[in-house]
Amino acid sequence: MPKQTSRFETVSSLAAPPLLLLAAAAVCGLAVRVTPPGQIFADPRDYLPVHSILELLSIAVSLMVFSLGWAARRADKGHRNLILGLAALAAAVLDMAHTVSFPGMPDIFSPSSTEKGINLWLLGRLATAVGLVLAVTTAERHWSENRRRRWLGIVGLLTSALVLAGLFHPDWFPRTFVPGSGLTGFKIGAEYVLSAAYVTASSLLCLQFRRSGDRNDLKLAAAAWILAVTGVLLTLYADAGDVFNLAGHVGKACAYALIYDSLFASGVQAPYDALAKERALLRALMDSVPDLIFFKDAQSRYLGYNRAFAAYCGRPESEMAGKTDDEFVPPDIADFYRAKDREAMAAGRPTSNEEWIDYPDGRRVLLETIKAPVQDDKGTLLGMVGISRDITGRKTAEEKLRRAHYDLEMVTAVAAHDLQEPARTIASFLQLLQMRYGDRLGEDADQYIAYAVEGAHRMRAQLSGLLDYTLIDRGDPVFPVVETGTILAEALENLKPGLDETKAVVVRGSLPTLNADAAQLRALFQHLLGNAIKFRHPERKPEITVTASRHDDHWEFSVTDNGIGIDQEYWDKIFMVFQRLHPLNRYEGTGIGLAICRKIVERHGGRIRVVSVPGEGSTFTFTLPDRA
Repeated sequence: MPKQTSRFETVSSLAAPPLLLLAAAAVCGLAVRVTPPGQIFADPRDYLPVHSILELLSIAVSLMVFSLGWAARRADKGHRNLILGLAALAAAVLDMAHTVSFPGMPDIFSPSSTEKGINLWLLGRLATAVGLVLAVTTAERHWSENRRRRWLGIVGLLTSALVLAGLFHPDWFPRTFVPGSGLTGFKIGAEYVLSAAYVTASSLLCLQFRRSGDRNDLKLAAAAWILAVTGVLLTLYADAGDVFNLAGHVGKACAYALIYDSLFASGVQAPYDALAKERALLRALMDSVPDLIFFKDAQSRYLGYNRAFAAYCGRPESEMAGKTDDEFVPPDIADFYRAKDREAMAAGRPTSNEEWIDYPDGRRVLLETIKAPVQDDKGTLLGMVGISRDITGRKTAEEKLRRAHYDLEMVTAVAAHDLQEPARTIASFLQLLQMRYGDRLGEDADQYIAYAVEGAHRMRAQLSGLLDYTLIDRGDPVFPVVETGTILAEALENLKPGLDETKAVVVRGSLPTLNADAAQLRALFQHLLGNAIKFRHPERKPEITVTASRHDDHWEFSVTDNGIGIDQEYWDKIFMVFQRLHPLNRYEGTGIGLAICRKIVERHGGRIRVVSVPGEGSTFTFTLPDRA
């Protein structure tokens, strides 16, 4: 997180480069007093090789700066590196023209002279100054690729125009050097203006360094400050072979090297460092996961894996790179692994399977393995990634739970079946007792016997319902194709006495053909229709509507009545076993019918719910998958 910068730090950051420049100017002035300007090279031709080498170094570094800025333009968060690169490209071309225009160089385009070289020199310094100032003031904005290319063309055209003007029409420029007199006032003033621009860039970069802590900002600030100092030096020489001229060229080469180092660190080194950190983080995450993680190429050769997989194969990752499963498992298992690899890559999506594996220490575990293909941006298959999780404990627990559930169902079914006979016997003997001794036992005894007989019958009904409930999951798991309209008709036929007695009106919509257990679907309709008849409103005859509608991959059935309705607080409870909302003396029943309905629907892969308005009626809705 960038640190906050105080006002004092801001002022000191902005003031430091100008103060340093003034100090450097004072030192230069003192140097002029102590050592008056003079020629190091008496003959300009002796200075020519040194000048050419220094300029070629600067040109080479400038071109490298442009190459880095252009190559890393897409990875650059803003466009600072690109601006510096474009400025460096312009400076490189202008410096090349400056080099060939220096006194002593062949008259290729026009006669070489000190003044023509100075004109092109100033243009090169101007390009660098503009680049540094723009890089620090506008670099946070994002440029599109079209805009980047457009600016490259603009910089290229503008630079070409300046080079042509400097080479072929030096008379278009103000006088910068007069032989015998030295530098003109325009040249000296231009150098100071450019130095001020460099100082501005250096101050802003120092402030930016204070905020971000990025050492690359400090390198650019130092480069801008050195270029500002060279501008001061280049106002002091009287001849091309002067010491201050040489110092200015050396300073420029050093400044360009700092700019290149900054761009290399931010555009090349920083992404590689970030990539290395991401790889280290990914490796740490992979090794901290207990699951087996591995990568293979399209030929099932290992590319890498985590520490958990290394414990299984017994070999370090580096040893297995480029090798196959044949290195550590028997051929039949290796063939199995490769077959699953090909299956996942051919499917184009993740696939899963279960497999037993043996560890080198003798452990045998069951794995759930998920393999997924890996593709590049163009959809080309690169290989696959696999993740294997130990599910031995989970499978053991699931098996225990399955057995316990099976045992519980068996006990419930047996109890429900076997207890019906004792209940029937109790009811029979109580009724026999009433027939033989009813007059002798008194009126209270007759009432008590009637209660006992009724309870025994109700117990038999509940046991029968419980038996039906436990047997729902015992049916054939493969459902045949059935006509739900036909099944509804059969259910209505079974309920005909109750429908006739209550004068109920049943409206049927168009019902679909789908896969279902016919007997269970018939029971489902009978329970829902039977409830609509049983819980009818006392002041109106029952009206029942049965409809079905298609929704994506399933059908939604609705059974709507105009009965007494259900309070919302009971909408979920009524689907539980032995749940009753009314006393037996008002509505008969076992309290298990809707629980059977829910279990039938869930066995078919659907859901059931109710929406009701007390006093107006209810709508039971259930879904069934469309497998027909």
